[in-house]
Amino acid sequence: MSSLIRPRLLAGAALLLLALGAATLHLGSAKASDQPTLAAPSGAHDLILGSEDGAQPQSIEEFLTAVTQDVDGYWTKAFADSGLPEPRVGYSWIPAGQTAASACGDGSSAMGDSAAAYCSADDTIYISQKFAADIYDGALDHALPGSSQGYGRTVGDFAVAYIVAHEYGHQIQDELGLFQRYGNQVPTMAFELQADCYAGTWANSAYQENRLEDGDVQEALDAALAVGDFDTSDPSHHGTPEQREAAWNSGFESGDPSSCSQYLTSA
Repeated sequence: MSSLIRPRLLAGAALLLLALGAATLHLGSAKASDQPTLAAPSGAHDLILGSEDGAQPQSIEEFLTAVTQDVDGYWTKAFADSGLPEPRVGYSWIPAGQTAASACGDGSSAMGDSAAAYCSADDTIYISQKFAADIYDGALDHALPGSSQGYGRTVGDFAVAYIVAHEYGHQIQDELGLFQRYGNQVPTMAFELQADCYAGTWANSAYQENRLEDGDVQEALDAALAVGDFDTSDPSHHGTPEQREAAWNSGFESGDPSSCSQYLTSA
């Protein structure tokens, strides 16, 4: 597991596993030959990470790390601008076919190739390399709750970046003590939509820096639609496709993380 570790702003948050959708995850150490490489699918658009002239990620593991570091840089600046200590995050990219347990949950179920979640107990983002690669190349298109019903699609690097930024958004909620403050007062959906909104504010910063290609924003909107679900009676309901899309777009349009508080205060 790698980390971007700094002093925590708040301690003692509830032990939560916050997933993108119905996905769960697993840990291990991959061999170089096991790591999926990045071959741009038809119609995909490239997010520029770091310098435009610099080397760009060549494997899904490198891409996940580079996006996480980019998102971390955004939030580090946002926290500094607000007079807050830098956020803390760990990350683990689970190799295909391997399983692992995080510090969250009761240990009764393994986590594996469909993993995409943040665990507050160990301050770690877990994402399966296979899951990310399948999003990137479109293999999961029409297989997620929303996309299986004709909402959105999942393909391209910015669809993967949306997932990373969403999970980092949960870590920001943890840093700010929002799980403690609102955990027993608002439904799971409120935290999920706020994390989508946070992901949108990071995307806005990349847009302002001219690091997005034509079509990147649509990739994120399509991915948000694709992961939406319809089981409103389920306590773990994450939001409908339209709600997920609107939350991300709200953050993208405003570019202001404080605007995302609406999802908790109005719940």
